[in-house]
Amino acid sequence: MDQAREAENTAPVRTARFEYTPAAADYDRALWHYTLRSWPGRTRHLPLLFAAGAAAFAIRAWKWHFDQTEIIVTGTICAIAVLVVRQWFRRHRTRDQYAIHAEHGACLTTLGEDGLTTTGASGQTVTAEWSSYPWWFETPDLFVLTGSMEFFFVLPKRGAAGSEDLDHARALFSRHLRRI
Repeated sequence: MDQAREAENTAPVRTARFEYTPAAADYDRALWHYTLRSWPGRTRHLPLLFAAGAAAFAIRAWKWHFDQTEIIVTGTICAIAVLVVRQWFRRHRTRDQYAIHAEHGACLTTLGEDGLTTTGASGQTVTAEWSSYPWWFETPDLFVLTGSMEFFFVLPKRGAAGSEDLDHARALFSRHLRRI
């Protein structure tokens, strides 16, 4: 029994390495995928849309005469406005995140059992535990770690040295994070 534990403790910890330069298009694709293809992205602002529609209904019915067509048009305009403002905010926030990562230049990200470590060409190193990113998703070109629209960590697959790094990254993400 003790020999099994010792063998377990001395086994080398495998890591996945990604060398890449952040690109704005990666962040735009991550945002698009999050917004349109994940349940948190699609459902996050539904209560806001319902509230905007209800407010339009209440204002129109209270202020003017109760005309169903005008209420529907006003509610639709409010819902479209909410969607446009929401998407503008998301795009602005994602571009800010890209700018923060891009200022470090070429990056080396190492994934291990404890989390991830990114070192930029500027020499700055950032370490994050897995608990910093509760969710992850995958696109054909990217791995994206997120907790909400407030932050993304975009890891381009083009930075992997080989398919073993991609497979190991998937295994680490599946073990430590929830897939959305």
